[in-house]
Amino acid sequence: MAEVLHGLDGAARERVAALRAQGRFFWLDVSLSETSLDELSGALGIPESALRSRAEPGAYAARTVDADAEAVRFAFRCYVDREGAGHRLRPIKVRVLVTGEYLLTLHEARVSLPSVLAREPPEERSKGYLVYSVLDMMLSSTFDALEEVELRLDGLAESWAEGDGGVPRATLRDTVARLSTMRRWLTAEQAVLERVAVEVGALLGFGADEERYLDRLGEQVDRLLASIDAAANEMGMLLDLQLNERAYLVSVLATIFVPLTLVTGYFGMNFGWLVHRIDSALAFWVLGIALPVATGVVAWHLLVRPFLMGDSRERRRR
Repeated sequence: MAEVLHGLDGAARERVAALRAQGRFFWLDVSLSETSLDELSGALGIPESALRSRAEPGAYAARTVDADAEAVRFAFRCYVDREGAGHRLRPIKVRVLVTGEYLLTLHEARVSLPSVLAREPPEERSKGYLVYSVLDMMLSSTFDALEEVELRLDGLAESWAEGDGGVPRATLRDTVARLSTMRRWLTAEQAVLERVAVEVGALLGFGADEERYLDRLGEQVDRLLASIDAAANEMGMLLDLQLNERAYLVSVLATIFVPLTLVTGYFGMNFGWLVHRIDSALAFWVLGIALPVATGVVAWHLLVRPFLMGDSRERRRR
């Protein structure tokens, strides 16, 4: 089994030196909030500049891959558990360094990626397969984060179907931002993986066959992008249903009040016949109150009620 090292304490430094002396490939995961680049550079025997990407990723995953004859450097995203409200999973930026001797993952979060991803590296497999396995675990965390968004959308759809209210605007904004951000990151990572598949195969100790493993990651990214688009379509349909329901309510109100407006508007005009003949309390109550109410009742029974009763019958059938 490929060895995995968490952090860079004294025992880990000795183990790194031993593994490199034995020529054994290993995975070293380091949190930069606990270990400095200077300490890491000393333990691995490489210049600190080699641990930095020339294109530092900002808000989104970098599309640039730094590669030379000894190492390949790129940025990736991984989702880990968070504490507090909101989404259960939060994204973290991971800098990945692949050499012929080891795989190094760097991040600011105080977490251990091997523990968070909860999967053991493969036994007796090639170096390329280990790199593929680690990146595959990171992509799997993105699937988990997307599933969390999909479950939230399913809950909103169920709530709407049961008549508990519309989609809260805050939830809508949060879901839209989550999906659009995930899509931008994945589009960037798709470009990164295409280059990494070629560059890793050219490293010392890696074979040309390693490229086929990393090509599978591109297929997973395609599936993720398709799933994100499907979730966005689901959210769009949910909003359309909510909009249609509100338009239906407006139509019902218009059906009631348009006849009332016609009647009250007609009797509100100063025709001589109306002015001279509505001269008693009885005429006022009959023409000014009873007639508009009767018009509203007729409109309700003939126009509005059939639609509402039809909805009730349909619900009872279900």
